[in-house]
Amino acid sequence: MKKTLKETRRQGWLTLLALSVIAITVYIGFAPLFSLVGGGVAGAVIGSSFGAIFVIILTMYLLNKQTEIEQETKKSERVFDEKVRLYQQILDITRDILIDGNLSEEEINRLPFPVIRLQMLGADETIAAFQKVFEKLNAVYAETDGDSINIPENDRNEIFQMLSSFAGVCRKDLG
Repeated sequence: MKKTLKETRRQGWLTLLALSVIAITVYIGFAPLFSLVGGGVAGAVIGSSFGAIFVIILTMYLLNKQTEIEQETKKSERVFDEKVRLYQQILDITRDILIDGNLSEEEINRLPFPVIRLQMLGADETIAAFQKVFEKLNAVYAETDGDSINIPENDRNEIFQMLSSFAGVCRKDLG
């Protein structure tokens, strides 16, 4: 059964609470208990039992923390991989648009879903950087009537600069 990160964190806090309660109880009650038992084998058994319980709970806490860290790491790796894939997809689509210098309805319609995925995965700066490219492409396409339009050279250069800025923001987002 797979635990969620929230459940693991909750379990970690409960273990830490139990560890604290046992530590305080042992600190306060250990001396009177030993005085009552009077030492010897019974005292040694009680002392080793408390020590074992304390070590077991401490180990549970450490294992929970390790599990929590591993889950965070796996999540971060997966998000990183998805971001890289998405950024590459967006750059590939815009490359295809700009390479031939023509912008068709089919090409412009390839962008909205990657943009939506970008809004889901990307940082705010990354979204804002690509939103400029997206808006510029839409503005260029809306300027002229027709199925396929030729992108003017100055607009292409501006889009390339915006894409360069977008790539820089992506690099920062990916660390």
